[in-house]
Amino acid sequence: MAYQPKRSRAQFSKGAPAHILACYDNGAKTIDRYTVLIGAPFWCDYMGRDVPYIAMSDAPTHPQGFSQWGEMPSANRAACGKHVAWLDLPEHIRAHVIARTA
Repeated sequence: MAYQPKRSRAQFSKGAPAHILACYDNGAKTIDRYTVLIGAPFWCDYMGRDVPYIAMSDAPTHPQGFSQWGEMPSANRAACGKHVAWLDLPEHIRAHVIARTA
């Protein structure tokens, strides 16, 4: 059976679209403060154990903001910062993720 990225427990994924696997906040230690891991349909079998993500600054839609796709080995999740619930992300961050993954 092929690898399938795992979604966060219900307490972290409450209210999140089905394709959101996990959310992280590094407390503004770097420009890419927020990292949201994305599952199907964005994750594909050819990726092996790499999981797609969107990394964002506090203001991802600002001309000087940051919002970028990437892929990481699923074992590197701890490097993203503190695991947070979808509903703990600021509303504009959630809206940005939904807009980029719609």
